[in-house]
Amino acid sequence: MGECVVVHLGSGEWMIVDSCINGETGRPIALDYLDLIGVDVAKQVKLVLITHWHDDHIRGVGEIVREAPNAKFGCSAAIRNEDFCSLVKMSKRIKLVSHMPGLAEFDDVLSTKTNGPDIWMDESKLVYVGGGVPPVKVHSLSPSAKTITNAVGNFATMMKGVKTQNRQPFPSVAPNDQSVVLLVETKDVHLLLGADLEHSAGPNTGWNAVIACGTRPKILSSGYKVAHHGSHNGDMPGIWTQLNHANPHALLTTYSRGRKPLPSDADVKRLKSQTNQAYCTVWPVTQRPKNRTPVDRTINQVVKNRQAVLKRPGHIRLRVPLAGKPNQIVVDLFNNAKKL
Repeated sequence: MGECVVVHLGSGEWMIVDSCINGETGRPIALDYLDLIGVDVAKQVKLVLITHWHDDHIRGVGEIVREAPNAKFGCSAAIRNEDFCSLVKMSKRIKLVSHMPGLAEFDDVLSTKTNGPDIWMDESKLVYVGGGVPPVKVHSLSPSAKTITNAVGNFATMMKGVKTQNRQPFPSVAPNDQSVVLLVETKDVHLLLGADLEHSAGPNTGWNAVIACGTRPKILSSGYKVAHHGSHNGDMPGIWTQLNHANPHALLTTYSRGRKPLPSDADVKRLKSQTNQAYCTVWPVTQRPKNRTPVDRTINQVVKNRQAVLKRPGHIRLRVPLAGKPNQIVVDLFNNAKKL
């Protein structure tokens, strides 16, 4: 289904980070949730931020931007280049959408935000300061300057692939070091949103750059949205020792569409070695469909692997007073969400 984070910033103001679709309603899940709790999206949503343009993080964002005209729209500064803009334009006339639906969603946003994003996010940028007491601040911690420089070459390579492959499978950029990590700062309790950032071999990209950055706020978080669905390539010891308090509330979303669903059992074991307060939106990640012989016999002749699709997404709610302490954090689990 994807991943979406909704944050109350105090004083009735809200932030939406990434977007996915509610399988039951077909709407962006953030809009369904905010409607349910009585939030006036048009007036109260102040930020709509997209951490990166992979389709499991961006589906439905165009609709959110239209429904929240008072919100500033922000995305990674790594895509602030001519080649990415060209890819977005080409997605209209070349059949890329089946491979990169994020391009079509980004184009949908630009149909509303005709002057482009309001905020280009990169390392150590103050994105928001709330008007409440105490104030709430939102910082972007990535991508690094080196990542933005590398992105120019990466997108140039992708452009060549589009021109030469003639509608063949679209090339991708790996590792995912263009993703935006966010830090929500309150008086005493802070929240680290890891998006899909991965660690890399170089010291100036990925999580290495976030941890080494001398200008980021030197505060530790009590809540951590685990990076890259708990995968080992989105994890490293410094995240737990230099960015989070010991034993933080770790919130984890799943990814089930690949050959190896995330998180794996080994990933869960690794995460639980860092905290005994780990929560997952769906567990187990995949489930077998109900037996429907002889239908099953026919399907098994066509596909190697089948999974049941859960239309009701799991939901983890982390609550704490804006002037509260870490020991006042309350976790509520809905639908298929579980404590690991």
